[in-house]
Amino acid sequence: MEHKEQDYYPEKDDSQQEKKEPSEVAEPARENEAEPQPTNEEPHMQAAPTGTEKKVSIHFLISLVCIVAAISILLTFVITNNANRHYYSQELESQQAIIDRYRGNGTSLGGDEIPDFEQLAVLAQLFQQFSYYAEELSEEELLTAVMKAYATATGDAYAEYYTEEEYAEITADREGDHVGIGVSVVQTALDVEGTQHAVFQITAIYRNAPAESSGLRAGDCIYAIKTESGYQNVSTLGYSNAMSLFGGERGTDVEFLVFRSSGDGYESLPFSIVRNDFESQSVSYTTAENDRSVGIVRITGFDLTTPHQLKSAVQTLQGQGVNKFVFDVRNNPGGDLQSIKASLTYFLQKGDLILSSIDREGTVAKSYFAEAMYFTGEYASCNVSEDEIGMFAELDMVVLCNENTASAAEVFAATMRDYELAKLVGETTFGKGIMQSFFPMSAFGNYKGYAKMTTYAYVTKCGVTYHEIGIAPHVNVPLSEEAKQYNFYVLPQAKDNQLQAAITQFQ
Repeated sequence: MEHKEQDYYPEKDDSQQEKKEPSEVAEPARENEAEPQPTNEEPHMQAAPTGTEKKVSIHFLISLVCIVAAISILLTFVITNNANRHYYSQELESQQAIIDRYRGNGTSLGGDEIPDFEQLAVLAQLFQQFSYYAEELSEEELLTAVMKAYATATGDAYAEYYTEEEYAEITADREGDHVGIGVSVVQTALDVEGTQHAVFQITAIYRNAPAESSGLRAGDCIYAIKTESGYQNVSTLGYSNAMSLFGGERGTDVEFLVFRSSGDGYESLPFSIVRNDFESQSVSYTTAENDRSVGIVRITGFDLTTPHQLKSAVQTLQGQGVNKFVFDVRNNPGGDLQSIKASLTYFLQKGDLILSSIDREGTVAKSYFAEAMYFTGEYASCNVSEDEIGMFAELDMVVLCNENTASAAEVFAATMRDYELAKLVGETTFGKGIMQSFFPMSAFGNYKGYAKMTTYAYVTKCGVTYHEIGIAPHVNVPLSEEAKQYNFYVLPQAKDNQLQAAITQFQ
C-alpha cells in the first residue's frame, strides 16, 4: 500500500484543499521536486560506516552543519555516497579538494567565521549535570533534535535534517519497490449510518500488484484491519500504525474490511490478500469515456518509475488507436531531476534545453538538455536511448494543470508550452522554481544523517523564473463546485469539468 494524502505532498495540493507547503517526498516521494537526488537511494540503504564511531559534541556537529551550508553552492546537485559516486565522478572529483579542506579542520570559510555554539554546549552540560531527567536524556536523540531545529531555523522552508532511518524510508518510496498489496490511498472520514469512521479510501490499484485480482475497487474505504487480537478499526490503530500493517513479509496474508458504496448506503466486505512485491504507480492511463481516440495519462509524481511507465502508457494507448493525449499533472508535486529530464526527452529534440540552474549569485551553474541517458543501478529506469529521443514529439497533446502542479511537474508543463508542443488547460500552477539537494554527512567524516537544503533556482527555456508566480494556462478553467464534492482521485470523468475542457481542445 502506498499512502497519498489528499493534499499529497507539495506545495498546494488538492484542488479542494487550501494551499499547503510541500512535505517533499514523500518523496515520495515520497520527491523531491525537480531537484537532484542522491544516487544511493536504494530500497535497502547501505549501512553506516563500520568501525568505531566518533563521539562528537553538539558544538562540533552544529559547526559541521554550518560548513555544509556554507559550501553548498560549490557542490553539484548531489553528493552521492561512495557506492554510487561513479554516476557523478567528474563533479565529485572537482569538489573533493573542497570537502577534504573543510572536513572538520577549520573555523572559517571564505573569510566568514563559523557561528560559535559554545553556549549550546554549555546548555547541554547543564542539563546533563543538573536536570532531574538527566538519566533519561539520550545524546543521540538530543543531537538529532538540534540538527532538525537548526535546519528549520535557517529560514529555508525546504531545509530538513534526516536520520538514516528517515532517509531510508524516503528513498524506498522514491524508487517504487515495495512489498504489500499495491494500492494508493488517502486518509479521510466516512459517515456510515450516522457514525464517523476513519478510513483509507483507495484511489488507485496498481497494475500487476497483489490487489489487482482481489476484487478491490477504487473508491472502497478500508476501515478495519485484522491484528493478533482481532479486527481493529483504523481510528483505534491510528493512521500510521494501520498503514504499517499492510507491509510485511511477502507470502503472508493481510485481512481487512472495507465499506463499499451500495445504493443509498454502504456494505461491509471482507478481503484477504497475500503480500508480494509490487512497483508503485506514478503513471496511470485510460481513454476518454466519450471519445476513445483521446488518451488520458495521469502523472502523479516524477520518481524513478515515471520515465518507463510514461513511455509504456503512451505506447499502450497508441496500440489501442489513441491519437490525442491529455497529460494530467494536476496535484503533481514534482520529483527527481533525472526523472523529469528523461520524461521530457521523449518529447524534445536532441540538444533542446530543459532547464538551467542558477546559483545565489545569479550565475548559471549548469544546464540540462534532452539527450540519451545511460545509467546502471536504480537509475536504469531513467535510461533513454538515442532512437527514443523525441519519439512523442509529434503527438497531439494538451497538458492539464492546477494550483497544486509544482516543481518538476511545472518543468513538464513549462517545457511543453515553451516548445509549443501542447496547450495548457486548467489553473495557474503552484510556482516553485527552486531546487533542493541532499548532502550525506558521511561525505565529511564518520557521521550519520542527511542534510537537505535549497541550493539553486532554475529557469526553463523561456528564461524567466516562475518561482512564487506560477505558470498561467492558455485556457483557464477552475474546478467546478460540483467536482469539488468528490475526492479528486476518484472524481468521475463526467463530473471533471477541467478534464472535459481539456478534451474539447482537440475538437
